Amino acid sequence: MQKLKTSFHYLRERCMAESTTEFSARGKSVIRCEHCQLAVYACICNWQPQLESRSEFVLLFHRIEVFKPTNTGRLIADAFPAQSHAFCWSRTEPERALLNLLHDEARQCFIVFPADTPEAKEKSREVFSKLPDNQKIKTFILLDATWKQSGRMFHLSRWLENVPCVALPEGALRGYAVRKSHQDNYLSTAEAAALCLQLAGEEKNSQVLLDYFQLFNEHYLATRGCYPPVIGAVHQRLADIKNSV
Repeated sequence: MQKLKTSFHYLRERCMAESTTEFSARGKSVIRCEHCQLAVYACICNWQPQLESRSEFVLLFHRIEVFKPTNTGRLIADAFPAQSHAFCWSRTEPERALLNLLHDEARQCFIVFPADTPEAKEKSREVFSKLPDNQKIKTFILLDATWKQSGRMFHLSRWLENVPCVALPEGALRGYAVRKSHQDNYLSTAEAAALCLQLAGEEKNSQVLLDYFQLFNEHYLATRGCYPPVIGAVHQRLADIKNSV
């Protein structure tokens, strides 16, 4: 099966080529699918949806995050390959392509970051709880890192200072089974993107992304536990979507 390379895969390949040290983490001995980074017996590629969205996503990765198989930002690029842009974060030297996206007058950009944190309050950010009704491309900037790292990225990125925040809907999802956070409003990157899609009125796309995220969780836990994943209803829903395209 031909597997589509997304902006995330190209970024990961570039980071691997530039890296001078080998990334080492628990489970490094697992034989993994090169595309989804899960164990070959728990590969999720057969259920990967490819959708179209009116919204777009800028995935701003902490460099270490690009190498982690637990990362969920990649799921957004999988599901919306034409609407996802992947970059590594730099405090002082953001890529020109990233700055061009941020300054594109056809877009309205929003940082997806909890607006009630000390970092956000200190910056006195404009916060949108409802998206403006205009024809601009709603572009969500997702800081993909640990909770501590994302706060640092938000606080130190002077080139993001004029970009407003977006307040995500309440009623947190909290479906991330692979990593845990100490704050209820800290979501995985994929969950945050799904809530952005809800804000944008794309309920179907939001639900498909959440299904894909649930499947990823199940298959990652199977990878960690060395057992084959159980094929269930979420697999069937995603298979039905692929077959309908």
